[in-house]
Amino acid sequence: MLDQDWETLAELARSAGRPASMQGPEALAGPVGRLHALHRIMQAATRSLNLDEMLTTVVRVLRQTVDVDVCSIFLYDQATGTLTLRATDGINPHPPGSVTLPLGVGITGQAAVTQQVLVAADAPNHPAYLDYPHVNNRPFASQVSVPLTARAPGGLLGVLNLMSLERREFTPEELSFLETAAGEISIALENAQLYRQTDEELRRRIAQLELLQQLWRAIASTLDLQQLLELISTKAIALANAQAVVIYRRPRSRPAELELLAQSPEVAGVGAPLDEALRAVVARVLDEGRAIWQRLEGSGAAVYSLPMITGRRAVGAVCLLFPLDAEEPSQPQLLHAFTDTAAIAIENAELYDEARRGLSRASALLRELHHRVRNNLQTVAALLSLQARRAAPEVREPLQEAVSRIRSLTIVHDLLSGHDLEGTSIEALARTVTTEVVHTLCGDEPRIQWSVSGDEVVVSARQATILALLLNEFVTNAIRHGFNEGEKGTVAVRCRREGNWAVLEVEDTGHGLPPSFDLRTSRGLGLQIARTLTEVDLRGQLAIMSSDAGTTVRIRFIPDAPVPAAGEGASADPARA
Repeated sequence: MLDQDWETLAELARSAGRPASMQGPEALAGPVGRLHALHRIMQAATRSLNLDEMLTTVVRVLRQTVDVDVCSIFLYDQATGTLTLRATDGINPHPPGSVTLPLGVGITGQAAVTQQVLVAADAPNHPAYLDYPHVNNRPFASQVSVPLTARAPGGLLGVLNLMSLERREFTPEELSFLETAAGEISIALENAQLYRQTDEELRRRIAQLELLQQLWRAIASTLDLQQLLELISTKAIALANAQAVVIYRRPRSRPAELELLAQSPEVAGVGAPLDEALRAVVARVLDEGRAIWQRLEGSGAAVYSLPMITGRRAVGAVCLLFPLDAEEPSQPQLLHAFTDTAAIAIENAELYDEARRGLSRASALLRELHHRVRNNLQTVAALLSLQARRAAPEVREPLQEAVSRIRSLTIVHDLLSGHDLEGTSIEALARTVTTEVVHTLCGDEPRIQWSVSGDEVVVSARQATILALLLNEFVTNAIRHGFNEGEKGTVAVRCRREGNWAVLEVEDTGHGLPPSFDLRTSRGLGLQIARTLTEVDLRGQLAIMSSDAGTTVRIRFIPDAPVPAAGEGASADPARA
């Protein structure tokens, strides 16, 4: 009953002719006190599923109700076959967990074996008496041991003990009360055990789901086959609580064979008999498309083999090894989800590995192609240079311009055949083209100082070819038309980012363009080529600014390779809008 019912209980006690102290409900004597004690026990059992908290309350209530010196509860551990002190109240100096008894030992052990209430009014002279425990070298005189049994027949949960330093006789009413209390305690113990088992199972399921989640994250983060197999092996053992794992694959090129992909170190040195037995099981698993549990008597192990199935085929099987006397895994659904996920991961890693090898072969062939094109272009440039030296003055300059453009193309093929085929940086391209043009036009005479600077901008191979021609054109025009013969000056090439755009500028300190110059109406071949390459091929914008301080040629375009925006306000591509 609740605390506010104390006055009602006290009144009942008075009407029964028994004294009732107002110090607390535990001090009630007789039937009303025992009724209240049962209520307290039931309340403790239903209020919390915390086993230690419940037992502590129970032993305290029972000791005060029956008026003994010590009340304790021993719980039975089926795995070890022992009784362990779990809760105690009174003058017993032994803390919980400090006393362990085998079944049948002492009055407590006898009560557990017989599952009968044992009453020892003269405990030291009882045949099953065990000389424990003492208080100030004084043994307990009387003891009652009540077995705690489960609802299932023969199910032992523990023993309830009550001890007194002074000899006393326990009345039939007290023994009946203790049996009733033991029944309530047994129900509470069963509920607590079921709760603990349910909680442990729930935690195990959560841990298994976390393992699956870790595997899925790992699949998304790595495509390295060896690293993936190590991860799958580790997680499979943890998920199934197995001893070891062996993974076999059925190669697509040889579907009749089985290839060993990975195995735990524990089974690496077992030898051929286990491998042959596992291969026989895996063959059945792949043929039947289902998991198989089998005890391998000759190998001293049990195996649970599951197929690894993708949407297209069975790529292999995972063999989980257990002790020979182990039971078949009880949660195959999670294991099937795990192996199917592992199958997808292994197939993706294999496809990635094949694609990488194919890309490596293609890259080697493409580099060889660029190398051969470069050699051919150099041959053409050498023939044109030879022709220019023998040609008349009026055709020598056009031939030299053609040679310069061809050499600009060879520079691109030099870069692509020796570096990343997917593209190159504008800075590396500009430095090489400018060096070639200045050396061709000025020789070893250091009258033109040049520089290349700016942001790191990567462009595709296609755009690199176009930019090489444009840079050759701009630097050539700056030197030829911006400076007189023998005159000194500077040429600066700069590249920068403007949002999604790349801006390339060639600036000289020459004389500048005539006031009548108009980019749109100019019919010069070089400028027509520059306009076409910029606006049509690069889909960009070309601008030329000139003054007494020199000339600046600027092109703006969007690289094929993404350029990180400098800020939130990156401009859009009007040419593609």
